[in-house]
Amino acid sequence: MQLRDYTWVISKSLTTLNTMDWEKVTADRNIYLTIPYLESLVVSTNKDVSFFYVIAYNETKDPIAAGVFQLMPFVYKKSSLSLNFCKDLVKEKNTDRNFTMNILCCGNMFSTGENGFLWRTDACTQTEACELMIEASKQIKNDSRIKKKLSLVLFKEFWPQSIENTIFKNYNFKSFNVDVNMILTIHPSWKGMNDYLHSMKTKFRSKANSAFKKSVDLNIKSLSFDEIRTYQDRINELFNNVLNRSKYSYGITYPSAFVAIKKALGDAFSFRAVFKEDLLIGFSTGFVQNKTFEANYVGLDYTYNVDYAVYQRLLYDYVDQAIACDANELQLGRTSELIKSALGAIPVDMKLYAKHKTPLTHLLMSSILHFVSPNTFELRKPFKAKFNSISTH
Repeated sequence: MQLRDYTWVISKSLTTLNTMDWEKVTADRNIYLTIPYLESLVVSTNKDVSFFYVIAYNETKDPIAAGVFQLMPFVYKKSSLSLNFCKDLVKEKNTDRNFTMNILCCGNMFSTGENGFLWRTDACTQTEACELMIEASKQIKNDSRIKKKLSLVLFKEFWPQSIENTIFKNYNFKSFNVDVNMILTIHPSWKGMNDYLHSMKTKFRSKANSAFKKSVDLNIKSLSFDEIRTYQDRINELFNNVLNRSKYSYGITYPSAFVAIKKALGDAFSFRAVFKEDLLIGFSTGFVQNKTFEANYVGLDYTYNVDYAVYQRLLYDYVDQAIACDANELQLGRTSELIKSALGAIPVDMKLYAKHKTPLTHLLMSSILHFVSPNTFELRKPFKAKFNSISTH
């Protein structure tokens, strides 16, 4: 591929983006790259986040690839050996044993999966599309204002068999794995929750029934965008309860996007609320696309979580939603791998590619990445033999 024959248009605003060319490439194939979704992010994120929209054109000026980059602060809160290394990589002042680096990310920081760019399969290959986006990242980071504060370029995150390591290795990116994506394959015979529960071994079906019994007094329902707006303050509180227990954050208040996303995407975006009488004590969000239900964020009031099995109940509700929308699989995302495996989900490694802005710190980063690996856990096998899930990834 002769990259000199190609051109890039990089827009810093959706108002200047050529949406017709964008949609010629994306063609509604990925919900996270649709204009309505991207608009909902822009109106909801704070001034610390900058977006860059890239369209690559071939020698005849036809759009052939499109991708989105986000420049945002990444705050790592975990106190560990890797943290001591990472402090050598960033110059920002840190407090409470935290450190912050500004990341230019191709991909969606608020979802798991390959949501950074798309290409026209009739016009270029995946390898060529990757190279086009890597070259675009160079153009973005060479802006003097961005170069000054940028720490890391990141491409996230790819399924294990999706892409050849050599594509990014040729550009001196380092690969690493993060916590696995827990995937539950929906068996064709499951027409409702009873079918799902009866496919389980007795021990795990009893655990599920226990969670349902504990949560019997709770009311779980879908909220409209008006209702999400009504409960916005409480939603933020529940979201932050979970975020505060996380080892990292993106430095933004993503819950403010829920109203806009629901209004823009309708039934393709799920917002489920858990009430104890009139009190909102938990919520979950998810997306429906391409026969897949993707779990997104949860928020919890931990005061009620154990006694009422709120988190477990939300996980089973994800299963219920996936079956109801005739999905082929439920992607439960990262974290809480043990409890998700008890639902029947199996781990799938996700690969990321990172490159620091200077050669010296890039070498230091290579040492750090040896310490970045998925959590270990004992995989549960809750299904009877004929229902064992096999991931297609």
